Amino acid sequence: MTSGTSIRRLLLTALLALMLGAPVWSASPNDAGANDRDTEALIARLARPAPATISFTEVRFSKLLRAPLIVSGDLGYAGPESLDRRVTTPYREHTAIRGESVKVEREGEKPRSFALKHAPELRGLLSGFSAMLSGDVASLRKTFDVQLSGDDESWLLELTPTDTKARRRLQRIEVSGRQGEPRCFSMTTTDGATSVLLLGDTAREPVAADVTLVALQRRCSGS
Repeated sequence: MTSGTSIRRLLLTALLALMLGAPVWSASPNDAGANDRDTEALIARLARPAPATISFTEVRFSKLLRAPLIVSGDLGYAGPESLDRRVTTPYREHTAIRGESVKVEREGEKPRSFALKHAPELRGLLSGFSAMLSGDVASLRKTFDVQLSGDDESWLLELTPTDTKARRRLQRIEVSGRQGEPRCFSMTTTDGATSVLLLGDTAREPVAADVTLVALQRRCSGS
């Protein structure tokens, strides 16, 4: 796993983790103005006080993998400049952001460290997620194009990077949920890889080793 991949996953997990328990809103798909207001209302309500921790399961699909890569662990959020992602199964790894410093420690390997200044697109992502976690819609829109669709029973929040460098590595992020429960967080990179993060009730049931992306999408939608 590269340092960039670790940080992208860390930031994405942090976003969804802090979204748990977001209130229900009433979407109006036939009214563009109402939909914009619904989007702003939802994002504004995503802010959660630190510290917070949550368990997660991640399933990664890639043409370079013969089978999906499934890992699980927990995430800790102590504020915009302090994020921790701990993988406990099937290996042990700790990735941490402290301000501009990033450190990756994996069992049996030498620790790796680097500065966010060497990855400006990742710094942009961190800024965007910090804005999301604080409910700052205006700042979030500086980093992502934000689109909301659906209704209380099945909604989808789609984030597309606006920065050119970020778009070279990240195609889109999708957060899907039902009523007030965000269920899944999917990230698709420009190399065709897709990572699906399961949290809350969605992550409690074990994931089969041969699970397909379609099966996960059905699970995320609650169907």
